[in-house]
Amino acid sequence: MPAEVLYRKWRPQRFADVSGQDMVTRTLVNAVSGDRVSHAYMFSGPRGTGKTTTARLLAKAINCEKNQASVKNKPGEPCNECASCQAVAHGTAMDLVELDGASNRGIDDIRALRENSGYMPMGGAEAHKVYLIDEVHMLTDPAFNALLKTLEEPPAHIVFILATTDVHKVPATIVSRCQRHEFKRIPLSAMADRLALISEAEKIEIGREGIELICRTATGSLRDAINLLEQICDSYGASPSLEAVREGLGLIADERASALALQALTGDFSAGLATIGDVRDDGLDLRQFKKEVVMRLRELLHVKSGATNEGQWTPEQVEEMRASVADVPRGTMVEALRAFGQADLRADPLSPLPLELALADAVAPPPVPVAAAAPPARAEPTPIRRTEPTRPAAPSPRANTPPSRPQPVPRNDAPSAADRVPADLRKDLGSASAEDIARMLGSKAPVIPRAGEEPDDVPPVPISNGNHIASTPGGTIDLDTFIDLKLRPLAKQKQMKLDALLNGSCRVVSYEGGVLTLGFFMDAFQKQTVEQAQTRKIYEELASQILGEPVTIQCILADKQPRAIKSALVKHAVETHGAKVVSGDEEG
Repeated sequence: MPAEVLYRKWRPQRFADVSGQDMVTRTLVNAVSGDRVSHAYMFSGPRGTGKTTTARLLAKAINCEKNQASVKNKPGEPCNECASCQAVAHGTAMDLVELDGASNRGIDDIRALRENSGYMPMGGAEAHKVYLIDEVHMLTDPAFNALLKTLEEPPAHIVFILATTDVHKVPATIVSRCQRHEFKRIPLSAMADRLALISEAEKIEIGREGIELICRTATGSLRDAINLLEQICDSYGASPSLEAVREGLGLIADERASALALQALTGDFSAGLATIGDVRDDGLDLRQFKKEVVMRLRELLHVKSGATNEGQWTPEQVEEMRASVADVPRGTMVEALRAFGQADLRADPLSPLPLELALADAVAPPPVPVAAAAPPARAEPTPIRRTEPTRPAAPSPRANTPPSRPQPVPRNDAPSAADRVPADLRKDLGSASAEDIARMLGSKAPVIPRAGEEPDDVPPVPISNGNHIASTPGGTIDLDTFIDLKLRPLAKQKQMKLDALLNGSCRVVSYEGGVLTLGFFMDAFQKQTVEQAQTRKIYEELASQILGEPVTIQCILADKQPRAIKSALVKHAVETHGAKVVSGDEEG
């Protein structure tokens, strides 16, 4: 007979042997000893935490001869000596029916179960027939409906135990009819104690540090930890060294992962690049290396925050880690952890570029917060008369003639983009406003009015408040790039459709008084879709998040560029510079 694998050989045979689930096991022992066993249980939690094992123990304890209804002072634990306990332990119990929800997920399987539940158990009048449905979330909706009534009011001799790793996929009507027990990830100390017991019984000579390394890699799953222990013993013998354990777990770059974590936290960019280069040149798996760096940064953050109560480090290790990050602000550690955690190596696992970019983000100084620009005053500023000290002012010909209205002083001496427009182009622009000219030419300076216009008729466009640049409580926003660089990335996180509606279909026409006007130039479909109440509400929430103030969105149909400006620019380029139109037409 072939040898049994360790995780099956060392499956707990009593509730007391179950590691890390004290609350669940204590509740079940009390229920059995007090003769208060429920008709249906729901066991949920991560893989390898003892759900199926505990379900079998409950079935064994219910039918144990020492726990029968006629016996007083029930121990609650199975005796493991009677015929019923022995049958469950060897997998031959007739009163324990195990179903795999993944392979018996149809309505016919559940109908057969419901019909068979009417038969009395083989163990006698005081016994129970236990149905264990593993991975119950895999059942189909018709199967759940067929199970519903039987689960709510089963025969007196029936006990249902449902186990699942994804309880959110189980209908609420099913969950509400069960007594639910949530299995947690097993703490590292409890896993290490169990592995130490198994190692001693199996004559495996492995140090406590190697055991803890295995348990940390298993991330709370005891079954995974036992399998890893057996795999390492198969590869390196019954006495694996710490280096053999580390190599068997794929953690041979552990020291360089710790070094890179500290280099990122201390801002040593050049040394960090050299470490990443060495790892790449040695041909190591960069994805595994990234995981180790993230794990090391997380450990340092825990130590920095004082969260060292898990017992996974010795006092000497804690003190060494605390000293290494004593001068590192917690915010820097969070940013470094976020940068490396978001590094995406799926597209090209051999490229170190994502790690190098993450290192650059981690060592970069924190951005200086942009002070919100003060909103422009409603009232006109007091005019300032331009004076020329080298040329005395000529006397007025008539004393009763009011002085001419003074010109406002420009913000800077550099000519604006609109001021550099040639006279012939200025004439061709027709009714185009000065703001449109400035926006087309990328001007951020005040717009100089056209000849014959009074300054008050065309007020200067402030640098921080116009169609090109908007002043908001969160700083200054470039409205020309607002959709592609600000709004679409957030919309894509919500839903791909929200991003697609804005992809090359519209531009920001204006932003004034909390109203963001979007001009759609593809067709009316995108405009109508964005204007739908639910969709527009989402865009308004995202825009408010970006701009730092409540935003209302309105949609209009508009050209991609103002046609007068585009036509004039094309005409000027052809007549003045000899340009040729190679595609499209002059009228845009």
